Amino acid sequence: MILKKLERRLLVFTILLGGFLSTLTETILNNALPTIMEAFNISQSVSQWLSTGYILVVGIMMPTAAYFFNRVPLKPLFITTLFIFLIGTIIASTAKNFEFLMLGRIVQAVSVGISMPLVQNVLTLVYPPNERGAALGLAAIVIILGPAIGPTLSGWIVNHYPWEWIFIILIPITVLVIVLSFFTVKNINQTKPTKLSWLSLMLSTMGFGLLLYGFSNIGIIAGINIPTTIILVIGLLTTIGFIVLQLKLKNPLLEMRVFKSPSFTKTTILASLINIAMLGTELIVPLYLQDVRGTSAFISGLMLLPGAILMAIVAPIAGRLLDSYGIKMISFIGFGVLTLATIPMIWFNKHTSLLWIITLYAIRMGAISLVMMPVTTSGINALPEHLIVHGNSVVATFRQVASSLGTALLVTIAAIISQGHRSGVELMRGYQGAFAAAAVVSLICFVLTFTLKNRTKPEL
Repeated sequence: MILKKLERRLLVFTILLGGFLSTLTETILNNALPTIMEAFNISQSVSQWLSTGYILVVGIMMPTAAYFFNRVPLKPLFITTLFIFLIGTIIASTAKNFEFLMLGRIVQAVSVGISMPLVQNVLTLVYPPNERGAALGLAAIVIILGPAIGPTLSGWIVNHYPWEWIFIILIPITVLVIVLSFFTVKNINQTKPTKLSWLSLMLSTMGFGLLLYGFSNIGIIAGINIPTTIILVIGLLTTIGFIVLQLKLKNPLLEMRVFKSPSFTKTTILASLINIAMLGTELIVPLYLQDVRGTSAFISGLMLLPGAILMAIVAPIAGRLLDSYGIKMISFIGFGVLTLATIPMIWFNKHTSLLWIITLYAIRMGAISLVMMPVTTSGINALPEHLIVHGNSVVATFRQVASSLGTALLVTIAAIISQGHRSGVELMRGYQGAFAAAAVVSLICFVLTFTLKNRTKPEL
């Protein structure tokens, strides 16, 4: 379907606004968990499921995104996901107990798991390959800015209003996007009567679900035990079974043949590592600020805000640079700066200047913004047109698993080094160990940069 310039802009604006709601919800409870723990008289391990369970359901739903996009016209699909999100938000905003609040988060996650890959699918369909860098740079603002400002926003809300307002403010915004969707969203996708492989759905739910649960559980208990190991092994074996089945099916739930493209494979690995570098540190820095430096949840969230703003500024510029110069230069600069900005964090202590912390974190996030969407776009451009939707779903799914793995990895490293201490020199060293791991991940990304093709074209 060919759109006029104004129609395309209105469609993209509405889709991005809906995507922003999805990504904002991922971290919006991070700074509110202590308040919710007190309100419902629950432990930290129980309250953590408001984030962990959310990530789990999103990860389970993501492999179905390509199926729905190929099966259902865009307009009813997008509006339906928004209605589901609205229902979950209303449930959460009116929750009188933890169970009801958890239900609201799960309903939200069902919507987000389908709608999050949808943003990239729409942008890659309405823009030609030579303009996708700039277009997906806009998507990067949504994907990056939402999770980045979530903790700051929730910290401010719980400091001034009851925690329910975290969800109440989302209701009118969601209604606005639904109304806009009726007028601006067009059915640009070509649908076909694809059958859903229920065996694939069951295996993906079990495989990705158990992996996400296992990784998240490592982060919660700050270690690994026999039950978690068993869960991870079963999850891995089930996921392998799912992959083998997809390679045999004519119409797979998640098209794993995209990994036959060397460029797509490399960029997907990089995209996953970027998510570990970003979300893992997004979690560790506030913990360090609150536990070692004694800052409040709101102040620690506020200190992350310059990084979020810099990411939003850099993202669209990065897309245009990709269109003009290719991926090599962007990756070399981005991952080089990321590594150089992460290494000094290894020496963060209780006397480190707060301005230095803010500056390094902001530079780091700016570097991530420079490479995140260009790397993904370069991989997507290496796929033929009929595999682009599947490629976006694969990248989104692997990112989600990496998010869970990354946060669990850094939290576990910090806990092992600190030997369970919640204060003092031991805790500080634990966080220093986590920053060292983040530096290693950044360095691996920098090394992989040298294997990328500067400009990709369909390889399958």
